Amino acid sequence: MTMEEERRERIIDAALKEFSKGYTAASTDVIVKEAGISKGLLFHYFGSKRGFFLFLIKYASDLIIAEYEKVISESCDFLENIRRVSKLKVELSSQYPLEIGVLTKAYAAMKEVFPEGLPGDLLNSPLLAIQQVCQRSHNDRTLFKEGIDEEKAKNIMIWTINGLLDSQFRYGDDIAAYKAHSDELVKGLEEYLQILRTALYR
Repeated sequence: MTMEEERRERIIDAALKEFSKGYTAASTDVIVKEAGISKGLLFHYFGSKRGFFLFLIKYASDLIIAEYEKVISESCDFLENIRRVSKLKVELSSQYPLEIGVLTKAYAAMKEVFPEGLPGDLLNSPLLAIQQVCQRSHNDRTLFKEGIDEEKAKNIMIWTINGLLDSQFRYGDDIAAYKAHSDELVKGLEEYLQILRTALYR
């Protein structure tokens, strides 16, 4: 790793930690102190605090989406696809809690920080991974019980699992807490999926 690459990594690590607190709460003074650089150099690279935040969103998005691309399945079982992606989401939240934290805070502060919206290449948030499954899966409609509206059933599945997975964000940037509770979350995920399978599938 070159000196330039090492400095870039220090800056990104410090920024992820600080911006995972939220855009308003994040301090560029803290970032430059942690990274061991001048504020002038930081703004030379990124232009502004807002520009830096946008860079981090893209950085984190690219990282997480690359992981999702490995498992987003072409299985015909919509619920099984949700299971695979949801389990990965738990693993990634433990592996990349700061990146996930930045993305969560970014989309929560969207109207305030980016009232004009994000650039087109950032519209597909990795936080929408389950919706991506919905779009890309070739679903077998015969799996659903007779008389059940398929689209409404899918919405129930997505809302339920997203609600469960979003509960892990209460740990903030506490990596140890993510890891300590990941098995518990996966167990709960499997239980909810089984209830959904029993209620909605033949």
